[in-house]
Amino acid sequence: MARVMKGRLAKLIAQVAALALVVVGLVTLVSTQRGAEATASAEDAAPASAHEADGADSGSLGSTVLNLERASQVDVVLPKAVTVKSGTFERAFATDAATVEDALRQGKVTFDGNDRLSPAGDTPVTSGMTVTVQRVDTATATTTKALPFETVRVQDKDLARGKTEVVTEGRAGKQVTTWTVTTVNGKETGRKAAATETVREPVDRRIAVGTKAPAPKPAPQPARTEAPSSSSSTSSSASSSAARPTTPRAATPAPKPSQASAPASGAWQALAQCESGGNWSTNTGNGYYGGLQFSASSWAGAGGTRYAPLPHQATPAEQIATAEVLRSSGGWGHWPACSSKLGLR
Repeated sequence: MARVMKGRLAKLIAQVAALALVVVGLVTLVSTQRGAEATASAEDAAPASAHEADGADSGSLGSTVLNLERASQVDVVLPKAVTVKSGTFERAFATDAATVEDALRQGKVTFDGNDRLSPAGDTPVTSGMTVTVQRVDTATATTTKALPFETVRVQDKDLARGKTEVVTEGRAGKQVTTWTVTTVNGKETGRKAAATETVREPVDRRIAVGTKAPAPKPAPQPARTEAPSSSSSTSSSASSSAARPTTPRAATPAPKPSQASAPASGAWQALAQCESGGNWSTNTGNGYYGGLQFSASSWAGAGGTRYAPLPHQATPAEQIATAEVLRSSGGWGHWPACSSKLGLR
């Protein structure tokens, strides 16, 4: 296209030059004729029609010169080569637009008010110019953040000293942030927090710390001694013993614990009421004994055999002391059904 326009311009210039030569020749001719008219008297008698013809020729020549002058003042606008780049996009085209924005519209390159033009949109177009268009866009995005929970330790007077128990499990909270994200040619160049919302509050982890003092150990029972007999009885017994062989004495069964020593209220009495109906000396033959329904292995493992071979043979106080040992190692979970029913755990 540029070559065609240049060819046309060269042809026009040549035509203008030829016309200029003709004008110069005509002007010279007119000047010569006027000089001859001024010096020759014979020309004064010439017919009026001849003078009118000369005037007409002079007017035509002036009009021609005036038109040539006006033609020489006309601006000829030639198309200019422009290259547009935007990221990986690139296009070259010719345009006769005056400004960069007009050139982009003429070249059907879309852009909006957020986009950045270099050079600016009102810059005059020059041949060989390169225009860069940066596509600027905004969008929203969200991110989620976990809010940590705290661990709180509380004292528990019902829990043995030195023991701990998790009362409430901790749970992290959740926070959502909305961002305004700016991209240039598809690449993120910045973001700004638009809003932050806590959609779930954290829950503290609560741990019970035992402060209850251990139960005192029972005092040792004094050894039984038989009252001394009289000398005669002793002699008689000795002679009787010598007279007949001795036989082993049958073991005396352990006395049943008295219900009168059972506590009237409290957690252990409520638990015994649930487990055995409050009967601290029960032995139903199901493998569990006493008011708190110990198994023989649990009773022995907690040291209960120092009081009696089996739980139902011990006093309520001894059964409770042994139960405290069990609870210090596993909590109320040793009595799962009744402790849950009574709200002990």
